[in-house]
Parts: sequence; structure tokens; C-alpha cells
Amino acid sequence: MSALCSVEVGQIFTPIKWAEWLIERWGIFDAWIDGASICDPTAGQGAFALALFRLARSRGVRVSPELLSRLTLIEVKASHLYAFQVKARRKFEIDFPVSQLLALDVITNPPNTDYDILFGNPPWANFADLSDSYKDRLKPYFVAEGLVPDKKRVLLGSSRADIAALVLKIVLGKLLRENGIGCFFVPLSLFSGDVHRGFRDYVANGRGFAVEEVCEFTGTKVFEGIGTSYCCVRFRMDVPHKFPVKYFRERGGEWIEHQAVPLKFPEDQWRVLQCGDTADLDSSIKVELSSDQKPRQGVNTCGANSIFMFEDKPTHLPEEFLFPLATKEIWKNGDMAPHKWILLPYDKNTGRPLSWASIELYAGLKQYLIEVRDKLEGRKGTLIRSAIGKGVWWSLLGVGPYSFAPYKVIWEAYGKSDFHPVILNSLEAQVWQANQAMQAFIPCWNEADAERICAALQHPGIPTLLRQLNGEGKCNWAQPGKIGKILSL
Repeated sequence: MSALCSVEVGQIFTPIKWAEWLIERWGIFDAWIDGASICDPTAGQGAFALALFRLARSRGVRVSPELLSRLTLIEVKASHLYAFQVKARRKFEIDFPVSQLLALDVITNPPNTDYDILFGNPPWANFADLSDSYKDRLKPYFVAEGLVPDKKRVLLGSSRADIAALVLKIVLGKLLRENGIGCFFVPLSLFSGDVHRGFRDYVANGRGFAVEEVCEFTGTKVFEGIGTSYCCVRFRMDVPHKFPVKYFRERGGEWIEHQAVPLKFPEDQWRVLQCGDTADLDSSIKVELSSDQKPRQGVNTCGANSIFMFEDKPTHLPEEFLFPLATKEIWKNGDMAPHKWILLPYDKNTGRPLSWASIELYAGLKQYLIEVRDKLEGRKGTLIRSAIGKGVWWSLLGVGPYSFAPYKVIWEAYGKSDFHPVILNSLEAQVWQANQAMQAFIPCWNEADAERICAALQHPGIPTLLRQLNGEGKCNWAQPGKIGKILSL
């Protein structure tokens, strides 16, 4: 269907030339000619079917009624199916049979039929990006397909689960015949993101499936204007999933074969091994951490950076609630002077937001927060809305006792390809803060512990693992969960 779409999310359709590329790579056209039944379960305006017609024309094959009887398009919007009919007639002089066009939501109302081959491009959209009404409809399906453990998790952290994972679980398990194959463009997070562990149980509708081959696009822009990393995948039903998986990456216009293995357990995110890499984990990566030293992300303003962050240290706010904010200059040129400051109206001993009674003791802070109250109360997101609903509208996320540890072993976590932890200690009695997802840190309460942990994090095996985990240059390069997992191996 589209690279970013659901029932009520914007649509970007697959270019026909890339639908044709997928079809040819995995022999789908030849299988169709030889008698296979084929279905695009999220067809949009029929790019994959049109690609079949174009291949037939280029090979001098007549698209007969018998061939058309073995090609089905499913699409939630009937207007898209009509647009496909018009294109088929105008471009290829094909009157596509209405009986092979099904206008329905394949998630909530899959047809009672099955096919030899599925192909296409399911919608890509995080659960959180869907409309509230569609979220309510889909919650039980996310749970039923094992993508989240319960409805509450759908609303909280697992709201990052992609609707593509849900579509694939349903269509693979319910629409494919025994040993059938499915070939799709999908977001790379299905294999590189921890949020999709539920997809990586390799079970759909009680049937096992295998990922047989992956092609990751690293240079080619199949979908213009899409920031999400993506790949195309061939699945096979009713066979056990096995590692290593054939994994191809673009390089210099060619597809170079690699191997993919899980980090440790089968449902873990994948490591992509180049020629010469070993699948064995480096047992010498050992960093002893106490229970309160979990790797953390930086402070999250929930879209209110302009309210909480300052280029210059403001004089109208009490100094005890202003903290130096880590910036790229620290890693770029070793500049340890603060270039930004962040306001945290919090109790440093408890890590909890100040009470309004405490805020009223500071006239400047009280006046400032009153001035920005409407903007703070208008912030979006389940967790911050919960705090606002409790009346603590000056809250931020990612703040706790760990935020006020006097030492932080901190690193750049977003969009990088190198891993350089440094130690930041108190500056003028105020502790440094990490900046949202840009940085992550481990809190320390004495200098010796910080030096020990920072030294251990210099292990060359850590950046090697981070690159194998496919985060290089991406938003999840060295996020806390990934580092925590590496340190727990």
C-alpha cells in the first residue's frame, strides 16, 4: 500500500519500478505464469499488480482472464481500487475483474481465502500516530498477535509498535497457503528495534514462519521523503525460522551478502555480520553496575524546548534549578564549557517535581511558569498528559534521582557512528544533564566509580556490536536500552 499510511494516515505509494524489482528478485512473475495465486493484501492503487502487467508486456505474455483470476487486490479504500482499474485499462487495456477486488480492512476483516504468494507494501505507522478511534479498534489485535503483552503496553512504551508488524502477522497467518511465501517492503525496525520482539517470535495465527532473505536499502531512495530505514523481505510459512538469515546490503550499486543473527536470544534484535565477523559474543565486555545505574536517556521536555532550554543562563530564574545541558561541543572539540542550560523545577533529593507551594517560594520561577502555563498544559503524549492531569503541568519526562547524580558517564546516542563516553561532573554545584534522545548516560555517585565505568566502556567490542546492531547513523545508534542489553550479555 504505502510507506506511511493507515486508514487515516497520509499515503505514499510504492513506485511501480520498485514493485517490479521486488517481483523479479523473487521470481513472482514466473510463479504467476506457472499457476500460482497471488494477492496484494494492502494494495493501495495497485502498484504491484501494474508491475506484473508491465512485466507481461515486456516479455510478450498475454494477460489472460485465467491469469487475472489468480490475482487479487485487497484495499481498505474502494476509491484506490477504482483508480487501479482505471490505470489497468488505460495503460494496459486490461479490464480487471471486480470479483478480484476486495474493499476491506485486512486487519479487522480478512477474507476467508488463501493464496500461494503475497506481495506488497503494508502501511508503516507507529501505533501512536494513528487516530484515537482506529487505535481503539486495533488494540485487541496487537495483543492477540503477540505484538504487545497487554492493552496497557499498547498505550505506553509499546505504542511505538508499527502497524506493519500487525498487518504482516495477520496476512501471513491467515491468507497464505501451506508453505506459501510473502514478499514485502517493510520498516527495518521489525528486525533492528527492540519494540518488535513480539514480531520476532516468528509465529502468525499459530503457524511458524521463517524470514528467508532481507535486502536493506542503504543508498537508493525507493520512497522519496521517507526518513524511516527500510528493507524488503521474503517470508515463508510453515517452516521453522533459522539463523543465520541471508542479509543483503547495497554497496556501490551491488548487493553484498551478509548474515544476520540475533543478539543473544531468538527474539532479540538482529546483528548483521560482515565477512570475517564472528557470531560469538565477546565475553570480555563486562561492566559491573549497581541497581540504580541503569543507562538512561536525557531529559525530555515533551516538545517544550523553548520553555525549558536556554542558550544563555537566565538571570530571572533561580540558579539552583538551572543545570548545564550537554551539547555536541563536548565531543566535537572537547569543549567542557556549557553552551546551553536547562530548567528543572525539581527536588534534587527525591527527583520529583517541586510542589506548587515550593515553587511559590521563588517569585521569579512562579511568574515564569505562570506565563508559559498554557503551552505546558497543551503538550501531547500519554505520559506527560498523565502528569498534567494530576495538576503537575511543569513536569518533564526522564527526570529522577539519577538526574542529580554528581557524575555522569555520558555519550552521544543519536545518529552517530562512533561511541565516546566521557565523564561530566558538577559545575558550580550543579550537575550536567543529558539532552533528550541525543545523549544517554550512566549515573555515578563518586568519581572513582565514574572513572571505572568510563574506562570499561572504552572496550572496542562495544562500537563493533553497535554497528552490527544496525544503528550506525540512525536514531537508535547507542540508546540506553541497547547499551544496557550489551552490558548485560
